[in-house]
Amino acid sequence: MSGLNDFRAERREDRRAVRADDRADRREEREQKRLDAEAARQRHQADQRDAEQAKERRRAARAARFGRVTGWITANPARAFVRLVQACSIVPAVVSQVAALDHADVALLLAVLLAAMLEGGAWALVAMGAQAEGERSTHTYRLGAWAAGLVAGGINFAHGWTQYPHHHWVAFVLALSSIGAVWLTDLQTHGGRGPTTAEKKTAKERAEHARRRAEHHPEVREVADRLLSAAPFGALPADEAWRIAWEYVHGVTVPGLTADLLARRLNARARVAELSALPAPADLWPGMPDDPFPALTLPLPSGPSDGVYLDTVPDGPRNASPITTEALEALYRTGSYAPAPAPGTPGGEPSDSPAGNAAATAGERALDPADIARVRVLADDLAARGEELSTKKVRDALGCRNDYAVRLRRHVDAERHNPPATA
Repeated sequence: MSGLNDFRAERREDRRAVRADDRADRREEREQKRLDAEAARQRHQADQRDAEQAKERRRAARAARFGRVTGWITANPARAFVRLVQACSIVPAVVSQVAALDHADVALLLAVLLAAMLEGGAWALVAMGAQAEGERSTHTYRLGAWAAGLVAGGINFAHGWTQYPHHHWVAFVLALSSIGAVWLTDLQTHGGRGPTTAEKKTAKERAEHARRRAEHHPEVREVADRLLSAAPFGALPADEAWRIAWEYVHGVTVPGLTADLLARRLNARARVAELSALPAPADLWPGMPDDPFPALTLPLPSGPSDGVYLDTVPDGPRNASPITTEALEALYRTGSYAPAPAPGTPGGEPSDSPAGNAAATAGERALDPADIARVRVLADDLAARGEELSTKKVRDALGCRNDYAVRLRRHVDAERHNPPATA
């Protein structure tokens, strides 16, 4: 009896184990199905993403192509519309010519070839003219294209006139289908490349400048022409030739500057310096009784342009250009400045002394003995104070011209340093 119970207990245990295994298998099977479904779902999602990306790439490629087309049209509207007119004119022109030749009992294949020859010849010449633009003459190509276009247009016009007797305006439209596109292409290819209004104005002004320069400076023009003819073609610019010629003729490198103009400039500065040495009237300085006759000092003209001209002046006149006493004396010696009329000459002051007559012969004002005595006194006073006699002090004391004060100072200095020998 106990054995039977043990057997039954074992059977129950076995069945429980089998049922547990079955449950585990079912759970594992359900888990595997779930995993398989999840993997299938992920694969489906990945396939959808790939399809969307491919679709986006195709859409982006189409947009890029469309953008290139629209961008080209936006950047080249004239060329785009000319291309449209070409496409819309060639087809009806060829069809009209084929129909015209066919109605003239020409074989269809021959009519097609002849129509293609006329239209193709016109457009071939148009393309050849566009390729030759800027490299060689395009007149031959343009005339050939217009001739071929007119022949094709004449055929279309005759065909339209007979084909549409009640609507003759159609003949003109058919003729324009062969001529209009050639005309537009010719304008686009060869038009608008000439000089602009500003360029024409500049060229006109340049030509006028060259004419006036050659007219005003014939000597320089002759030398410049010789330089240009002697140099290799294109090696020497015209302006550089004129600069060299100007230096050769006038001795300076600044165009427009001559020796006469330089002398006038130096003389003008000398006159300004002379005027600046004159005493001012007393009524110009009210309220100054202690110094009723101060020297009137005028500012001398100067500026950055002086350096440009002084660089072209020889060393002597260049060193004399600052207006000083020494500068005026240098101008007197070189003859660049003419002093005032001398005493005893027409327009000068009379002088009865022998020294005055000698000075008049030399073209200078004679020294007045009274002025010499006053300058001697002034020199003694200055020497007592330990000061030197200067031209400015002589000029201020006597109120005389600068050149006269210079000669007085030199005369008194010569007396003081070389006193006359006593018997």
